[in-house]
Formats: sequence, C-alpha cells, structure tokens
Amino acid sequence: MTSYVLAHDVGTGGNKASIVDVNGKVLASTEAVYPVLYPKPGWAEQDPNEHWWQAICTTSQRVLKSSKVNPAEITAITFSTQMMGTIPVDKDGNPLMNCMIWMDTRAAKQNKGIISNPIRMLRMLRITGGIPSGKDIIGKIVWLKEETPQIYEATHKFLDCKDYLVHKCTGEYVASWDTANLTWFMNTRKGKNEWSQTILNWIDLDEDRLPRLAPSTEIIGNLSSEAARELGLTTSTLVVNGSGDMTAAAVGSGAVREKEVHVYGGSSGWVGAHVSERKTDIFTYTGSIRSAIPGKFFLLAEQESAGACLKHLREHWHCDLCLNVRDIASPACSDCYSGDRNPFSSLDSIAERAPAGSEGLLFAPWMFGERSPIDDHNVRGGYFNLSLAHEKTHMTRAVLEGVALHTRWMMDGIEKRKMLGKVSKVNMIGGCANSNVWTQIYSDVLNKTVCRMTNPLVAGTIGVSMVAFVGLGEISDFEKAADRIQVERVFEPDPMNVDIYDNLFENLKEYYKRNKGLWKKMNAH
Repeated sequence: MTSYVLAHDVGTGGNKASIVDVNGKVLASTEAVYPVLYPKPGWAEQDPNEHWWQAICTTSQRVLKSSKVNPAEITAITFSTQMMGTIPVDKDGNPLMNCMIWMDTRAAKQNKGIISNPIRMLRMLRITGGIPSGKDIIGKIVWLKEETPQIYEATHKFLDCKDYLVHKCTGEYVASWDTANLTWFMNTRKGKNEWSQTILNWIDLDEDRLPRLAPSTEIIGNLSSEAARELGLTTSTLVVNGSGDMTAAAVGSGAVREKEVHVYGGSSGWVGAHVSERKTDIFTYTGSIRSAIPGKFFLLAEQESAGACLKHLREHWHCDLCLNVRDIASPACSDCYSGDRNPFSSLDSIAERAPAGSEGLLFAPWMFGERSPIDDHNVRGGYFNLSLAHEKTHMTRAVLEGVALHTRWMMDGIEKRKMLGKVSKVNMIGGCANSNVWTQIYSDVLNKTVCRMTNPLVAGTIGVSMVAFVGLGEISDFEKAADRIQVERVFEPDPMNVDIYDNLFENLKEYYKRNKGLWKKMNAH
C-alpha cells in the first residue's frame, strides 16, 4: 500500500499542512492562520489549543479532503514547529497559560542574570554550545518562578510547541534534541544529548519537570483515539517526533551534506549548514544546535524579521503610499492589485521598477529586535536617508534589499575561517524565495549563486516528512532523502549591482553602530 506522511509546519503566523510521498512530492497543502497576542509591551503569546491545535485539526481534515488520500494511507503524522516557546502544563497536559513564544522578551532580565557570572557563562557555553539571549526558555522559566509562583508550582511539565503537540497526539512527553538544545540547559557535547544537571541546579529546576529527550526520527507511538478523531485519521497512524522549524527546513533545503549552506527567508530568516562538529562564535552570535539529522549539528545565524518586514509594509503602509484605499484586494488600487489577488506579486512589480540600491535609500529590517550577528532586543527598523525624491518603488525595493543586507551580515559570521570558510553557493527556501526579484537581490547582495528549491514555501513540511520517512525506514539516510529535493531555478549575481550593495552594506553596519545607544534609551524595559 502507498504510504504518505501528513506533515504540519506550525509557524508564528499560521500552520501549513502537507501530504508528502516518499519521493518528496507534495500531493496537497493547505494553511490556516492565527494571530500573535501582545498583551503587554515585550510580551508575545499564542494559545496552544485555540491557535495551534485547532489549526492543525482544520488543516488535517482539509488536506485529506483535497488530496483524496484515504486516512488509512497516512502512515505517520509529524510536526515542524516554531522553537523557543514556553508552555507550563498541569498533570493532565492542559496549559496553565498561553505559550510565551520565541518573540517574547519579558524574561530579558532573567536571561541576562543567568550569564552575568563570567565563569558560569563559559561553563554554559562549553556544555550547551551557546548562551541565552533575551528571548530564551531558561530565563522564561525563571521569570515564571519569580513573577507567577502559583503557575510555577502548579506546573507538571515545561513544554515547547512541538512537545505539546506530540503530547496531544500520544499522551507522551517527549522533546527532540534540536528544540531541547535551545532551552540552554541541555548537554549537547558529542555523544551526550541529555539534560544538564549542572545548569538545572543553577535555576533549581527538577529534571522530572521536563520531557524526555529523543532524536527527531524516533517513532513516539500511535495516535490516540481522541486525537485520531479530531484530526480525521486512524489510530494506526504513527507519530514521529519531528523537529523545530529551522532544522526541518534545513533538511527540506536539500543542503544536508557537510558544510552545504542554505538561506531561509520566511517571516524570520537564517543562514544555516549541517556540520559534524559543534561550532560557535560568540562575537557574531552564530552557533550550533543539534540537528534533525541524528549525529549532526546545525550551524546557524538567525534573523528575527525578514518577510515580516514586507508583510508590515503591505498591511500598514502600502495603499497609503498609493494614495488609494487600503483594501489591497480592491481593483480600484491598480498598483496593489495584480488580478491574481496576490498582493506580494504586486509588490514585486513595484520593487523591480526601482534601481538596485534604491537611489541611496536604506531600510533597516530590525522590526522586533535582532539575534545575529547583533544580539539586541532593543534595536528597531526603519528607513534611513529618505528624501522627497524617493517614491513608493524605492521604498518597496529598499525593504527587500534591507532584509538581504542583514542576511549578508550573518553570512560574514558563517564564513569565518573557524566556521565554514568561503561559501560560493547557497540553496534558498521560504516565502521570500517565491519572489524572482527578491531572490535576485539576495544573489546580488551576497555575491553568490542562489539555487531556489522546488516548493520553497513548504520546505519545512517536505523536510520533516523526510525526517519521518528516514525514521520509518522507508528512506535509508538523509543524503538519499536530499537527492529527492530538486532545484527549481538558479540565480547568478549581477556584477553591475555588487559594488552598489557593498556600499549599502557598510552603511547598514555604520547605521547600527551609531544608533544602538539611542535604541536602548528608547526601548529598554
């Protein structure tokens, strides 16, 4: 019987569900969106049931119907999820509060305090391969203890997003090595993969309040009868542990061999590569976490806002720039309406009318703080050098360029001699790769060949499906899995644009250096 994997990519803005076969072919995909809640400055939350689980149930039933696949043919279900979320749950697995997602900075003080002792910081770096920034899980658990002791005391387990969903499906509490790595209390030294009792003692956290650790490929069990009913599947469907969104997309990029590099451009962005040895550079906040591939590490530099910058432009500024109605689906707005009701393709057509460099207009894409190569949750984005001569074409293109310029800044850290060295080619995935204009800008800014992968928007579900098929034994190894993921188009850098972007890149770094103190003064809380 033909077998398929139902893969869910549970992101910040919504959930994508795909049915994927063993050859990496996507039979059908669908999506459901949900909001991020911002109850207080610096807080960012989502409801695990109302937002994630309901979206997963809806999209599972919808994608089964559209694909016409018999539920009995779904061999396994698995998840690729947003990482660095914190959900305290009771003994029945019910959330005691909304999830503090990766964007939440309320525990910045606690995370800073954990590494304020230089000896502890160095010891943590040696044990985990990294140290926490303002948004990480270890500080959020300390915050719960200090600010909401009643919730802390009632907590049976502290879970991340994927841990919660695996529990909803099986009743088991399990975390994958990659997501657990980003708690910053897991020992990730080669051959370890265990909670660090040393670090847990620092924050007085009992190990039994954490899920057990397992590789991404592990089969956790069968769907419970309740989960199967809600999802429209059967109890014969297996649940594969799965991975975080970054590590799943890394597999879905096709760049799984040693030091092959990929760029992801979605709401957030990153530059990453699989490596056999853990690598860290504390000066550019570039480090390694456990990969979805057992036995390997995933070296990455992370960018907090990529496609989110363009989304913000579309939702809040764009039709004002057109001096027309804000309803971008309205034919009355000719610049914003493309006929196919895809406003992002319309933004492409606007951006490509501006020259490379946007006539000296620079956009800083730091819309919600930054992580690499600057760990600064106070920094904010915006236009620099804007004049009356600039038009909406320049303003739109500058956003695309600013995101790519920051990616280049991260690439500088990846290319250090002790990290990867010179990179000549990258694979590209994510929603930003759907734009020919944007992908060409990435190639010009990075001065590298960019290979856009087939189905870049669902690289996460393709990747975590490959993880599942390897775990199920239907694909023997990850290199053979990568051979099933194809390049759709190759972009080469335009030599005419390289010097222009070299100059803008230096200006972007100088802009940050001169203004970081002012951002701290305005945004620290």
